Amino acid sequence: MKRENSNFREEFWKNPPPLPRGVELVRQEAVVVPRVGPGGESIYDLAEIRLPEARVPVLMGYRAPLFPVDVLNQRKKLHVLSDHLRQRDSNARSLPSFRMPMLVTDSASSNVIEACEREELALVDQRGTFFLRTGSTFIRVQGREPTKRSPREPLFHGKGCRIVRVLLQSPAKRWTILALAQMTQTSYAYAHGVIKRLVVEGYVHGGYALGSRSAGFHLREPVPLLNAWLESGRPTAVSREGFNAPSTTPEQLHKGHSLLASQGIRSIFTLASALLPDERFVSGLPHGLYLSGSLEAGISAFGLRRMTPHNFWVLRAEAAAETEVGGVYHAPRSLPHGPGVALPQLAVDFQRSGGRGPEQAEELVRRFAQALPLSDEPT
Repeated sequence: MKRENSNFREEFWKNPPPLPRGVELVRQEAVVVPRVGPGGESIYDLAEIRLPEARVPVLMGYRAPLFPVDVLNQRKKLHVLSDHLRQRDSNARSLPSFRMPMLVTDSASSNVIEACEREELALVDQRGTFFLRTGSTFIRVQGREPTKRSPREPLFHGKGCRIVRVLLQSPAKRWTILALAQMTQTSYAYAHGVIKRLVVEGYVHGGYALGSRSAGFHLREPVPLLNAWLESGRPTAVSREGFNAPSTTPEQLHKGHSLLASQGIRSIFTLASALLPDERFVSGLPHGLYLSGSLEAGISAFGLRRMTPHNFWVLRAEAAAETEVGGVYHAPRSLPHGPGVALPQLAVDFQRSGGRGPEQAEELVRRFAQALPLSDEPT
């Protein structure tokens, strides 16, 4: 099961397909299976197909796209999981219930339907295709609904987040796909996928590049987009390490940043170190720094100690964000002691920092909203 299929699963149940007359598909319980590799889990569903004359328990697996060659491997996975579930649920006084394996996809070809029939799998897709053979029941319907496939490019991590940062930094600017791709050093196709998803979710107003008559596109809902980033749970930092800083005065912070810069080591302040005096809303906030270089050099430059209480965090940005082209170094704010991350990034970092950080994040979102430009021009 691919990691992105967790998004497809949510999409499937949010907009369920039309089913044959008299057929109802009822989801009962999610089954999360740990696995090795990115994501660390696969998600299945226990469900029930309700027919006028019977009810059929099913174990649903998600795969989009699904090709005939994938069907056998998916059948094996579903049968192994079904066996384990049967063993877990059975007891000495009752026979274990059988759950028919069922595949869910976006658009099943006739060859996929035949493969499922051959491997004795039930099947449903977003176009309304439905296949079921069990006991005396046989249903085979080829769906004709147009596929509504949402772009799967990530918004709040990886290269997709570069585009989000650039849009939030210039909320009133009108862009073309090509200009945004060049600004963020992403391919045209990738940038198009991200913008298409933003259009579908209502954050961006599409223009000529997306099929409209007007030229370009622009951000129409900057505050909801920033809030969605905060609520996504996606941290920019792949790691963070806590230290005790004996001094966090502007003079000491400036000295530390200057020492790193003199060694050719890039860094940029975040958390309390990136706040202007009038932006501080709560007390007890930790200081922080994104560091692109030797950790020991950072420890030495700021005089950090490996002891509690931790009042200074050294963060390592994900690879796609460790850049000035839409990453954490994009549009730095000028502070008396050195550069700080842009306001949207700072709000996200506080949201992930724990303690009273989310309160500070909420205040920064409010300030971001108040600073948005006003216009009476129709969009």
